[in-house]
Amino acid sequence: MSIAGRTSNEYNADGLSGVKKNTRRRRVIFIIAIILLALLAELLRSNLYISVDEYLYMSNDLPAGFSGVKIVQISDYHNSGEGFCDRLLSKVKLESPDYIFITGDTADSICTDLKAAEGFLEKVSKIADCYLVWGNHDLALSLDDQKRLKDCCVNNGITVLENSYAVLERGSDKVLLVGTDQSMDSTQVERMFGSVPKGCKTVIWLHHYPEDFKDIVDVSEKAGIGADLVFSGHAHGGLIGIPFAEGLYAPGQGFFPEYASGRYEYGSSVMLVSRGVGNSGYTKRLFNSLHLVVCELKSGKK
Repeated sequence: MSIAGRTSNEYNADGLSGVKKNTRRRRVIFIIAIILLALLAELLRSNLYISVDEYLYMSNDLPAGFSGVKIVQISDYHNSGEGFCDRLLSKVKLESPDYIFITGDTADSICTDLKAAEGFLEKVSKIADCYLVWGNHDLALSLDDQKRLKDCCVNNGITVLENSYAVLERGSDKVLLVGTDQSMDSTQVERMFGSVPKGCKTVIWLHHYPEDFKDIVDVSEKAGIGADLVFSGHAHGGLIGIPFAEGLYAPGQGFFPEYASGRYEYGSSVMLVSRGVGNSGYTKRLFNSLHLVVCELKSGKK
């Protein structure tokens, strides 16, 4: 039988016709477009949406006067700007905090906007008593800019802890609040305190760099101070969230960081790490939203 009368489809019966090939190509393009749109949506969500994580810290050593106290931690603001500032602080106000802890990188040393940083400090100081430590971006500013930020804090009643401490008081009850901007050995810690204030059984520690957690606990215990509850930031949640890991990359820790976001324990000490509420320089987040930490203190057994 002659094959001259067969169509090309009949002749290539086991292959794909031009119509089928085009249909498959359109499906692939459609799926790729959906994936790209989903990634774009997640990129926007990660860099605009502010999630709030609530934690409970319980301790028998916590004075009764501090039971029920609510703390809001704000980390890595990176002078994000006025519009964002108002949206962020509206969330902070909803929590009705007793104290606000600002754990570093209020300014950004790459895309610096001191007016935005100052505007944030002025507004946040009106919500509750604020305590602040510096981060690596703050310390990378010029000395004049560092002084300008510190003056803004002082003028707005924000306590800056520069390797120093403050005593929080509620009635006759006291809690020791420590703030450091560098790693220190036990001798430096002993020198920093001079003598431990009486009546402070609970020690809360503010420190920008979570990778120093174990060192803080070890040297503070050796110095006879202790560090019961540590607040930290810096890791930005590992920048890109990935399954079965803390994140992809964090400054100071490298790839697959040990401390990126959430609650960690070492001995009897607890550390809470904020993913931060801003971005450093030109970096962006993915599967990793901006992050406020809210911690309620409770007196009692864990």
